[in-house]
Amino acid sequence: MDMEVTAWMSLYKTMHAQEDRRPFSKATLQRILAFARPHRRELAWFLLLSVVMAVLAVATPVLAGRVVDAIVERAVLEVVLRLAALIALIAVIEAGLGLVTRWLSAGIGEGLILD
Repeated sequence: MDMEVTAWMSLYKTMHAQEDRRPFSKATLQRILAFARPHRRELAWFLLLSVVMAVLAVATPVLAGRVVDAIVERAVLEVVLRLAALIALIAVIEAGLGLVTRWLSAGIGEGLILD
């Protein structure tokens, strides 16, 4: 069988698969929370940094829109440069936070596997 046939068969199976609608039991949730308990601090930091990164991801296009508005309104060049510098700073912060969140995620995942 060639790769194209395999891909089409996989797509067909995915599109026609029956959904698994088993109820999510309270015991399963308690087991998950028991595994996560030793990693509470890392999980909290991961969630907090993920929210901060989401806010920064939204801020960049908003600031870019303000740059366009400032250019259209023929604002002082200093305004455009400050907004551009702020966008660049946000990009650097996002990159740093991305590294930290990936490090935390890897640590949490490896810790859960080890447990």
